[in-house]
Amino acid sequence: MLSGNNFSGHIPISLSKIYRLLLLDLSRNRLSGPVFADNPLLAFIDLSYNEFSGEIPVTFSSETQILSLGGNKFSGHLPRNLTNLVNLEHLELHDNNITGNFQDVIPQIRSLQVLGLRNNSLEGFIPKTISNLTSLRILDLSGNNLAGNIPTEIGNLARMVETPDMKPSVDIFNFLIEFQDLLLNWKSSFRGLSSRNLDIYSFLDLSDNRISGEIPATLGNLKGLKLLNISHNRLSGNIPVSFGNLEVIESLDLSHNEISGSIPQSFSKLNQLSTLDVSNNKLTGKIPTGGQMSTMNELNSYANNSRLCGMQINITCPEDIQPPDGQDVEDEELSWFSWEATWVGFPVGLLLSSILFMVYSLNFLNLFKFW
Repeated sequence: MLSGNNFSGHIPISLSKIYRLLLLDLSRNRLSGPVFADNPLLAFIDLSYNEFSGEIPVTFSSETQILSLGGNKFSGHLPRNLTNLVNLEHLELHDNNITGNFQDVIPQIRSLQVLGLRNNSLEGFIPKTISNLTSLRILDLSGNNLAGNIPTEIGNLARMVETPDMKPSVDIFNFLIEFQDLLLNWKSSFRGLSSRNLDIYSFLDLSDNRISGEIPATLGNLKGLKLLNISHNRLSGNIPVSFGNLEVIESLDLSHNEISGSIPQSFSKLNQLSTLDVSNNKLTGKIPTGGQMSTMNELNSYANNSRLCGMQINITCPEDIQPPDGQDVEDEELSWFSWEATWVGFPVGLLLSSILFMVYSLNFLNLFKFW
């Protein structure tokens, strides 16, 4: 473990000859050059936050379980050989310049639990086969150029459907050595999550892409999610009522889309919600109350939704406006007077009309006789 130093240059080839080397952490240095990867037992590799460039190396051992290459200068497409890493559980490639289509490679690595591709230049779409990643519990695709719809099949990600076990699993490496924190946009700021506690988290971040269409109701199946961020896209339609089923959600960001309709009353069931942002949409109606929703009173969280109302933003809804005292009785009396006047006035008016008609008729006859 040699992270956080000022090492530069290439990684010495001699490191690859260390007998039974299982873990190599060279993160947060200034290393560059080719990446050796021919040690057959090397399972935990962290080369993040260095100055490596070129295409992503693909000669890692099939025993690799953790591969962290984020924060470098890697470019090119996602290599198809990544699918040979049949034991890969944790893949971090964030903050590089990776291009190509997301759907071509990643959904075939079924062992993945953590996938971080934040801040790259990936294109394409999220394929229906995303549901094949049955072990996936943290997915960060934010800050790319992904388009298309959110597939309904994303609601079948088994590890996100399950409510996380709050007791982290005991792994011999996690017990002896704590790896570098996993950085995620967590509650409106980037925070590090301890590697020892990752098992208790389930995250889905699709923000800052070009995803369009309606939000699939199947996202409400992901009861294990602690964070759901689909902000800064082109999503439309209504917020699914099924979001009320996200029973352990703590951070929910739907901002900067084209979402319309009202905020479902089912949000009042989100008892662990602490961060909510629905700003910059086309939402209307009353903001739900009850549970944690009664405490979600940050004005910026609802900004630029001109037809929202509710106690959270100090705007009284039309249905909550109480009439002044006595107004109901007065209105009732006026209503009765109006009907009473109608019943009295109708026959009187009819009688007067008849008399006038008769007078006019007689005058007309007299005038006719005169001529």
